Amino acid sequence: MLYFSLWKKALVIGVCLLGALFAAPNVFYDAADTAARARTQIALVEARGEAPSPELLAQAARWPSFLPASVLNLGLDLRGGAHLLVEVAVEDVYRDQLVGLWPAARDALRAVRETVGPFRQVEGATDALVIRLNEPTPQAVSAAVAAVQDLAQPVQQGLMGVSGRTFDAAGGADGVIRVTLTEVERAAVLERTMAQSLEIVRRRVDEAGTREPTIQRQGERRILIQVPGIGSAEELLALLGETAKLTFH
Repeated sequence: MLYFSLWKKALVIGVCLLGALFAAPNVFYDAADTAARARTQIALVEARGEAPSPELLAQAARWPSFLPASVLNLGLDLRGGAHLLVEVAVEDVYRDQLVGLWPAARDALRAVRETVGPFRQVEGATDALVIRLNEPTPQAVSAAVAAVQDLAQPVQQGLMGVSGRTFDAAGGADGVIRVTLTEVERAAVLERTMAQSLEIVRRRVDEAGTREPTIQRQGERRILIQVPGIGSAEELLALLGETAKLTFH
């Protein structure tokens, strides 16, 4: 007959009890997970110098604070949740970029008004900033294009250094000057916008105390969002709120 000393029996029993203690949150998954997320929210609220709501305090009390509250991440396949594919409306960003060029272009043309004569912005174009000279002459068009083109800034792309300019200006005999973003600038704007959008989405999801979300870029202009445990896509949309430059699918 096997004989184990008392200290070995105590060690085995102790390890089993510790295992049961740390596994307990997974047996009472909803209560432990809700309490853990509520405590995260309470910490964020208190960090802002505000008082937590009674609802948050009630959720935190669903699981004893002296017990472990870590639970396994079950993922969408086991626990369910919400799945969204977000598309960044980068065309709106390009348009805003072009609209923002007008004040500087107007000031540059005013500085050479004696040469270019009267001018005005043509509204309605979405892919270019369009300026019309009222008295187009070859000299006026050339001076106007040069004045606007001088505003273009170099585009930096990582370790490659300067790889182009932010925009191109071109004029025709009809006195219409079109300012368009270069392909290099469009690519740079896309990367900046995607990085900012990912950060916005990640921050909003994290602030809600959501457990183990998946937030990653998918393709050129889309962001995949998977949040286990959340009730529905509508709840996730409410969590994200009105996020500029994003459309939801």
